[in-house]
Amino acid sequence: MFTGLVERTGRITAITSGDKATWTLAVDPGVDYVREHGASVAVNGVCLTEIGTSTQGGLTFQVSHETLSKTSLGDLKQGALVNLERAICATDRLGGHIVLGHVDATGLVKMIRPESNFVYLEILIPEALAKYVVIKGSIAVDGTSLTINNLQDLGEGCLLSFMLVPVTWTTTAFANLELNAKVNIEVDMIAKHLERLSLPWKKS
Repeated sequence: MFTGLVERTGRITAITSGDKATWTLAVDPGVDYVREHGASVAVNGVCLTEIGTSTQGGLTFQVSHETLSKTSLGDLKQGALVNLERAICATDRLGGHIVLGHVDATGLVKMIRPESNFVYLEILIPEALAKYVVIKGSIAVDGTSLTINNLQDLGEGCLLSFMLVPVTWTTTAFANLELNAKVNIEVDMIAKHLERLSLPWKKS
């Protein structure tokens, strides 16, 4: 489990295509990063397992075809910055919101506009996810916990707006966002559970 509070950015150092079902992704997390074989790490909001055995050097992940088809990881290029967050411990503070690293879909960046020291951001998410979002609710965008300032239901999806504070813009990979770029979206897990619980179940 994650909180959506990005610890640092890493840089993609290599992308290796294996068979049709797998990629190997190498990420340089920078100095003073605690590595652990088998640990869960959110890479742009996608929960991946670190398969490297060295305590030094870069991180190594295997990415399945299923993950590539549901996320924006397949669009990454060598040298790109990615958001990194290690899985939290039971004793850690939950500073963001509950994030699983299980991406629901990708969204599209529709507007990036500086406003004073802040950045106004608009992202279009698929219509199927519109029922899970509310104004002032939380959503994970590329693994970053953001508060939805406003939303607008459109024919092609739901348009969300955010106001990013300077520290979020400068300490995450958001600073490299471009218009129409794909971003990973994970909606509130509690909303999805409530929907499931409200279904009319038949008694056996």
